[in-house]
Amino acid sequence: MDKTMEKEYKWRADEKLLGQALLWASSRIGSQSRTINMESSYFDTADGLLKEHQAALRLRRENDRSVCCMKLRNTDTPDGMRAHEEYQCEAVSLLDGLRRLPELGAPKALCERALAADLQEICTVSFRRCAVLLQEGDTVCEMALDEGELRHNGKSAPLCEIELEYVAGSEDTFHALAAELAQQLDLVVEPTSKLARAMAL
Repeated sequence: MDKTMEKEYKWRADEKLLGQALLWASSRIGSQSRTINMESSYFDTADGLLKEHQAALRLRRENDRSVCCMKLRNTDTPDGMRAHEEYQCEAVSLLDGLRRLPELGAPKALCERALAADLQEICTVSFRRCAVLLQEGDTVCEMALDEGELRHNGKSAPLCEIELEYVAGSEDTFHALAAELAQQLDLVVEPTSKLARAMAL
């Protein structure tokens, strides 16, 4: 795995909207889906080292895989799309991931500081994802239908959202697909990340 500039749209949802989005995706040529059980733990230091650097650090179990991920420099656009740097690798532990991420382009100094610091689990997010790979011409994107729970400091809240992430091909087509989906289902943009919503509990 390597550095990517992740580009995605995120909308609020409920069970009805998840079903409607799946029907919309299933009706398109070239769609295929899979189910992933996700268990994410987010980490930071007591003084907020990662937050200070506008970074998010997580270790996530994805079915039988364990993946360490660092996201940096979130950018919100007027049309609701979010873009950020993302570095991830398979890792048996958080420390294993932090040692490997610089090889993939993650900031070495930040990873070294995190390795030397007392990292603490700050929140968890558990959810079931139906991931649908969509292809239109040479454009590929993935729609994620997520339903689960956010947990922080003994409190919890339900999670239900729709994401559409760019994978390859024409970005114009990707934006057009997002606009079509949002318009047909009358979707409302979700402006905050899973981490931010969990930490707000």
